[in-house]
Amino acid sequence: MKVRGKGDKTVSAFLSVPIVAVVGSRKSGKTTTVEALVRELTKKGYRVGTIKHVHEPDFTFDARGKDTWRHAQAGARIIVGVAEEEMVTIKKGNTSKFNLNDLTGNFRDGIDVVVLEGFRGLVAQDLTVPKIVAAKTKKEIEDALRTFKPILAFSGAIARNHVRATEIPYVDVMTEPEKLLEIVDKRIGPIVQKRRESKETVSITVNGKPLPLNPYVQKVTRNVLFAIVSTLKGAQLKGHENVEIDIAN
Repeated sequence: MKVRGKGDKTVSAFLSVPIVAVVGSRKSGKTTTVEALVRELTKKGYRVGTIKHVHEPDFTFDARGKDTWRHAQAGARIIVGVAEEEMVTIKKGNTSKFNLNDLTGNFRDGIDVVVLEGFRGLVAQDLTVPKIVAAKTKKEIEDALRTFKPILAFSGAIARNHVRATEIPYVDVMTEPEKLLEIVDKRIGPIVQKRRESKETVSITVNGKPLPLNPYVQKVTRNVLFAIVSTLKGAQLKGHENVEIDIAN
């Protein structure tokens, strides 16, 4: 359940989905690192969502001339394409002011961890988002140590001996992907386990930042919100539904 109001306040019945970011320069091995990480997380039983940052100006995920593209050209702001094996949603609009909450909003249900590729400016100093840095040169390692916190591991095209001077491990994702899984799992595993075990947890997020709540406050908030909604005509709640309340000023 979530409640939106003035100041983008959100009350959610879900613990925050853990996020891991893979950052680095072009051609440094970010996508290869993401592939290895997603593959290993999936093998372990994690349900993974990914988000890729595309830098090319005027890029579109829609193919020019296709029916969905024509829908957008006609003025549609949200276009949904449905095929036999997949469904894609295209939302038109400026994304330059998006925060992490905007990016991960589609991953509240059915996902244990979200892996970001890119978004260095958004996550650089966010201590809640651990990073894996793909690098090509020793200078990129030095720059990363100044720019990103926290860094779980280095990967990418750079040779292992260029990373030895730091306390942060280097992982060759082509030959030892299980090592990367071990590092990431140590960080996110307890969070994922808690989310899976939690059935009546309420979290409150203000502008993308979660507020600490003790179990009593969580229980009271959840019960009050469900009690209000359950009195409305057409609402038949048993306590496990996903309920959203949007308040527009």
